[in-house]
Amino acid sequence: MSCRRDAGVYNRGMEQDIDRTLYTREQIDRRVTELGAQIADTYRGVSADLVIVPVLTGSIIFVADLIRHLPFKMRIGLMTVSRYRGATTEGGATQILRDLTVDIKDRHVLVVDDILDTGNTLRTVSEQLRERGPASLRLCTLLRKPSKAPKDLVADFVGFDIEDVFVVGYGLDFNDHYRNWPDLSVLRPELYE
Repeated sequence: MSCRRDAGVYNRGMEQDIDRTLYTREQIDRRVTELGAQIADTYRGVSADLVIVPVLTGSIIFVADLIRHLPFKMRIGLMTVSRYRGATTEGGATQILRDLTVDIKDRHVLVVDDILDTGNTLRTVSEQLRERGPASLRLCTLLRKPSKAPKDLVADFVGFDIEDVFVVGYGLDFNDHYRNWPDLSVLRPELYE
């Protein structure tokens, strides 16, 4: 039995909430493959010391796809961080809900997050991880909003630059829904305004 569902059945209940699609699952797959090649090239020769740190929950699908394109051993250390609670599009204070349990001292660290907009989450995570003495610390984000991203917080690897819109799908949510939507899409504004 195939794991793929009929798109009409699969999307029922979500498709009417989508205003438009920015990137399809095929476009995402191609870009994640390209990012994997860039990251593999960057870390060639240091892979034994590489720790991937996904910022959960938004990056869960992205990191699962991304690491399949990295042809070397790595460790994964999870962090759960939140700025959005409930039905809101405005982030609050960054809270680390689950801290990293992997030792990163003298290891190369790649933080993987879903989106870089205000930079609060990546800045908080980066500051905490730098205090633990990694050999290097790089940032990878699926999406970046250039109009909002702070100029002093530079992501080393970026999937897509997007306009300042509210995006769901491929791990990104609104009120803990839509993470399983397979594309990166703009949610209809009347649902969150």
